[in-house]
Amino acid sequence: MTQLRLLAPVCVDYYAVPGASLRDPRGYAQFWADQQPAVDSLLAGLVPESRPDEPAADRPCVTLEHTRPTRSLNLYRTIGDNAVERPMHVLTGTLRVQDLPGELADAGPCGEVVEIVFRLYDHGLMLLELLTNVPPALSASADGLAARMDELQDCAVSLGERVGRAIVHRYLDPVLRLLREADGGAKVLAPATPSNDPVTADFGEPLWVTRSLVVDPAEPCADLMVRHWIKDVVMVDEDRSPADRLLDGELGHLVRWLNYVFIDQSGAGGRMRPGDPYRDQWEALRYAQVFYGVLDQIDSRLSRILADSAAAGSRWELQRLKDQLTNLSRRGELIILERKDLSKYLKRAVRVEMDEILEFWDYVNVLEEPVRFKVEICDRRLGELAARRTARSALFTDLILLGIAVTSIIGTALAVTDFGRSMATNPDTTAYDLGRSSIVEWIASQPADAILVASGGLSLLLVALYLFFRRDRSI
Repeated sequence: MTQLRLLAPVCVDYYAVPGASLRDPRGYAQFWADQQPAVDSLLAGLVPESRPDEPAADRPCVTLEHTRPTRSLNLYRTIGDNAVERPMHVLTGTLRVQDLPGELADAGPCGEVVEIVFRLYDHGLMLLELLTNVPPALSASADGLAARMDELQDCAVSLGERVGRAIVHRYLDPVLRLLREADGGAKVLAPATPSNDPVTADFGEPLWVTRSLVVDPAEPCADLMVRHWIKDVVMVDEDRSPADRLLDGELGHLVRWLNYVFIDQSGAGGRMRPGDPYRDQWEALRYAQVFYGVLDQIDSRLSRILADSAAAGSRWELQRLKDQLTNLSRRGELIILERKDLSKYLKRAVRVEMDEILEFWDYVNVLEEPVRFKVEICDRRLGELAARRTARSALFTDLILLGIAVTSIIGTALAVTDFGRSMATNPDTTAYDLGRSSIVEWIASQPADAILVASGGLSLLLVALYLFFRRDRSI
């Protein structure tokens, strides 16, 4: 049976407090362990009641993964598995078709949905996985096969979008609210994004939906299905087409761009359980999607901040942009470091496959380097805005001081005039005058209008000097 496995990274409002698991590993693990009963109780109220005869393994559940503290010593106990003691994702959820809204129960040309799994990762990403049994009628005849395959692709994209939105709004958001309430001091989970932030419009929306066709080579028209499914895939420096290499057995799978193919020679299907032929390749694809997805979000938001910084005017806007830039820059650096750190502990087959996938996607040139470049641009732009604000504040300060100087000149001149005249006419002050001051006497003898005109002229001279030197400083 041919199956279709969908993988969709979805934007969500979950961000871990950076370094929380390293500062207090035991407290961090204890927090997650303590929340499992509350999450189980919450989920029981969100999903339809299970049948008494339904196996426990088939019932919906949300499992918190970071419930045990990790250690950094003696990790490489086997070369047949990853040396990571704790997975990257913080929770894993499994649902049934009946747990989704009624309009999603019918998957249309995609066939019957047999598996729904979602995993929550740091930096605002949920990874949704769906597995469907493709109807046998799809490959029953070569006539119209291309149109049916295109319809299958369109259906897969639509199904991934609709299920992603439903899971986030119906299940994940309530779980995250519960966890934030338990983490009152924001020691593990970052606070929720403010509702007036434009980024909230992206929550629940998939970044893309990848389509992996798990093909049974014994089915009729299997070769035509493979050729049409990857007809747009281009491989550089290859003498033969990817479809020929797959059908001849030279390749067992092909993971390049959005439409993927896995040739199911063993009949294991597309569940990708431990021990299945393509388990390592699928795990590598998961990691590649996560790192590409989270950094793609950082890249988009940095572009948005760069656009906002061109129109920032108020001090509050400038401070908000600085805070956002600092947060995004830190998270971008963390994502890059997490990938390098994880690579040390992955099973070699998983790491090689992940690196090959990211290399074909040109991950470094398309995302890593642009993110670093945009951080530098934003830093420079915000520095320019801050310098402009500082210069404007300095101008106001200079004008205030200039006003004080002008009024001080006039006030001092009038005070000296009044003092000189008082000395000359008041007999009580002559006892303290040890000698006549020709300067004070001269000023006192001048008309008041002349004193005001002279003070005004001196003030205008100061203003002219100020403007002259400020012009030189601005050049």
